[in-house]
Amino acid sequence: MKRLVLLIVLFVSLAVSTLSLVGADLPVVRQPNDPGYSAADRAALAAAWTAVEGILNAGHPLSSVQMGKLGWADSDFVQFAAGTLQSADYTVLLASGSWAGTTRTWILVGVPLSSGLGYIPVEAIPSALASSYAIGQIAWQNGVSGTSFDSRYLSFTQAAAPAPNSPPAVTLSIADRYVIVDETTTLMVTGGDPDGVILAYLWTFSDGTEIAGTQPVLWYAFREVGDATVSVTAIDTRGVRTSLSLKAEVLAEAPECGCGH
Repeated sequence: MKRLVLLIVLFVSLAVSTLSLVGADLPVVRQPNDPGYSAADRAALAAAWTAVEGILNAGHPLSSVQMGKLGWADSDFVQFAAGTLQSADYTVLLASGSWAGTTRTWILVGVPLSSGLGYIPVEAIPSALASSYAIGQIAWQNGVSGTSFDSRYLSFTQAAAPAPNSPPAVTLSIADRYVIVDETTTLMVTGGDPDGVILAYLWTFSDGTEIAGTQPVLWYAFREVGDATVSVTAIDTRGVRTSLSLKAEVLAEAPECGCGH
């Protein structure tokens, strides 16, 4: 009986956590120049939209055009952008409204202010973006940054947090016994995504090299003897990231095996 009660409580908790906000419970999105904002709030909001624009414009190893070839629907792009912003520690909501009889979904990015959460509306549908490499853009009126938000994004019929999503569960390793300078070394990411698919891998090396790809294996030649650091970030289709690092000792040559031959 206790187990049944616990299961019911868990089910109700999960159901409540995924409910959409409607009516009077909907968040209020105010214009940046709203007189209700204090000078400090305006400064915090401006700092936040600058940071959010940086994340969105940094894009992704795959352009939105390439992502489109994966068969993604508009909702997939929205979920990916929302997850990317969540991975940067922003609170996000998915807002839905009807434009000329068509249902649209966009992102509301929460910004902590002295008066409570302020919100920045973000568009993530590729056809509406100014750049094919951006994963989204703030919905500015006439595209002019820092002015006012496009009024269409201020009214919506419901808003909800994205569904829970687990990050990629992966490990990073070197397949070779020794790492020799100027010789190809095999780097491997093993594991996967518990509730989805890993979309891309971002590799960075202590010598400044950055490589993006879609495969969990990378062949790389280290150019200097000594300690080197390898980092990789695995990104799933919901934009959630897992980052790992390891240190490699790069040798001038393979050591003697000591086997008597």
